[in-house]
Amino acid sequence: MGKKLIITEKPSVARDLARALGKFSNKKEYLENEQYVISWAVGHLVTLAEPEDYNKKWKMWRLALLPVIPDTFKLKAISDTKERLKVIKKWMASDEVEAVVNACDAGREGELIFRNIYQNTGCEKHVFRLWLSSMTVPAIREAFEKLKPGDEFDRLGAAARCRSEGDWLVGINGTRVFTARFKVLLSVGRVQTPTLAILVEREREVQNFTPVPYWEVFAEFRAEEETYIGKWTAKEDRVYKEEEASSLVAKVEGKEGKVDEFSDRKSREAHPLLYDLTELQRDANRRYGFSARRTLHAAQRLYEGHKVITYPRTDSRYLSKDLGSQVEKCWKMLGQCGFSEITRTSFKRRSALADRRVFNSSKIRDHHAIIPTGEKINWDSLKADEYKVMDLIAKRFLSAFLPDAVWAHRRIKTVVENEVFLSRSKVLEEAGWRAAYGEKPLTAGKEFLPVVRESEKVITERSWSEHKETKPPPRYTEATLLSAMEAAGRFVEEEELREALKSSGIGTPATRASIIERLIEVGYVEREGKTLFPAPKGMELIGLVERIPVPELASPQLTGEWEKKLSQIESGHCERKQFMENIKRLTVEMVEKVKEKEDTGEREKMNQPVGKCPLCGAPVLENRSAFGCSRWKEGCSFTLWKRVLSRQITRVQARKLVETGRTDKISGFRSKKGRRFSARLVLQDEGKIGFEFDAPVRSQEANQKGKKPKKTGRSDKKKNLQVEGRETQGKEKEKRES
Repeated sequence: MGKKLIITEKPSVARDLARALGKFSNKKEYLENEQYVISWAVGHLVTLAEPEDYNKKWKMWRLALLPVIPDTFKLKAISDTKERLKVIKKWMASDEVEAVVNACDAGREGELIFRNIYQNTGCEKHVFRLWLSSMTVPAIREAFEKLKPGDEFDRLGAAARCRSEGDWLVGINGTRVFTARFKVLLSVGRVQTPTLAILVEREREVQNFTPVPYWEVFAEFRAEEETYIGKWTAKEDRVYKEEEASSLVAKVEGKEGKVDEFSDRKSREAHPLLYDLTELQRDANRRYGFSARRTLHAAQRLYEGHKVITYPRTDSRYLSKDLGSQVEKCWKMLGQCGFSEITRTSFKRRSALADRRVFNSSKIRDHHAIIPTGEKINWDSLKADEYKVMDLIAKRFLSAFLPDAVWAHRRIKTVVENEVFLSRSKVLEEAGWRAAYGEKPLTAGKEFLPVVRESEKVITERSWSEHKETKPPPRYTEATLLSAMEAAGRFVEEEELREALKSSGIGTPATRASIIERLIEVGYVEREGKTLFPAPKGMELIGLVERIPVPELASPQLTGEWEKKLSQIESGHCERKQFMENIKRLTVEMVEKVKEKEDTGEREKMNQPVGKCPLCGAPVLENRSAFGCSRWKEGCSFTLWKRVLSRQITRVQARKLVETGRTDKISGFRSKKGRRFSARLVLQDEGKIGFEFDAPVRSQEANQKGKKPKKTGRSDKKKNLQVEGRETQGKEKEKRES
């Protein structure tokens, strides 16, 4: 009997499967035992071919050559990962292998990664699908006992291909036609452009906002031995003339009033829903200022590396009832890992399973909510980001199985000289689920209104007014932008499309972080602390899209239509061919509209300088491949290539370099030997650009012994390495010199 070849999305997952499935020999490029061979991708090994791979003339970004629409889409191996693909291809062709197991991430993108590899290698062997939501050993073994035929996921694969090919058509043609027409690099896409439009619309509201002054009137009342403060209200709780506010203050000052109404009631607050990825990213941004990408990276390490949380790239906030025993295990584990005070009461499994805010299988599509796996958490082994994200997940999980929080509400309506003043207080009486976050009841003090009787006489001890102004709507943070992307249906007028977006929004939980980072990378959006706001280039692009007009690009409507159709493809109610014909027609219409638009100075408006040239002081402008001096025709040589040692340099980083002489530390550079490293880019003599490395920190142990730490391949002094870039036959090359 032949072996099964297991293909995972990442090397770490391959090692996890090997630990669960028995003893394996490590052959460096694969793992093997008598039943299985396990090999791995590193994300996408195969992608859609570039336009020039179909026809050499399509390498040129010319209006006359657009639109680019291949008859049949081709695949190509990604150059950096060809050796990895060879290993998989060899085993797929091997006579020792009788079947292949798709063990890539359970979802649309994981399905696409595997199917592209399978197609590119020409394999025709039978395929099974492994569907995992947890990386614990029991979960892996159980999933292998329930392997499903790969063809059961053909509709999911078809939807994945449609999404990939559709984005290629709109992205390639949109970016090329806008860039060629207006002579400035303009990246356009189905997902990133409507996301940018959301930010631009808010920025317009902020810029066009005119503050309106107003006054609020307050009074402090004495009822027997107690005092309380009330706020004047009529149809509104404010007045727009200072004289009117002063008149109200004088009218009630020192006067007697009475309690017209008094209410004392309690309300119950149910626990929040469990985390999906978007809510986790929102919470981490609100509490810690984490970017969406930073939260995702920490969660992925907790899932793959530490095995302490379930699959993080989920869009569900519910659990299925068959997870009851795992939930109980998690409760007990957390009691042993720092939460004994919260878990001192025994877990009530029956009542927990009856809670539809936790257990609701109808709200789960691919994966359930993010929860701990039940494996013991070694807090000391977690890095700072991992610690904070794990703490959030643990507390959210615990809160779901604690009682409701109880709030005490008091409301007093006081009438003085026929003027009405309202007083309200809301105080936590029983912490309930809020105890998981360290909150405690507070039923006394200034925050709580006193008990008064209706018709009781009160004296106005003092009154005053406060001058305020209306405020513009706040700019988006990553937390609020993620919410807007998730609820993008509210930006769409058509009800059916709004409903389609209700369940999907713009992007997916797994891709929204990269969408935001992409907008920053191409210079459309800037980040300042937690706040995101569109750069001038981003503002101009959306204005241009609206003027042409190409409304589909600037509205979530296109995404809504796609998500609706992709869901129908997955369910068998729409054909892949029909979907792709519609996308091709849309692409042709978009290209023709842009070609017809006259250039009325858009290039100058968009290509704002990133700063002054360090050599001659002229503006530094952006083009398709670099940030360079605008006086290059006069011989100024200053150039910062956009791609340096495999790392994309953003507009924000370019501006920092030319303004201050150095960037912040940038991660993701790759040396000629393939090693990744972090460094700052710095300006050197004659406008050349180099690397600056931090000195390695001597370990405490080495310092105690008076010895130097082991060499790590870097000098313990800062080094500056010169980097130059130039284009040869249309391709960028980077060169590093000592």
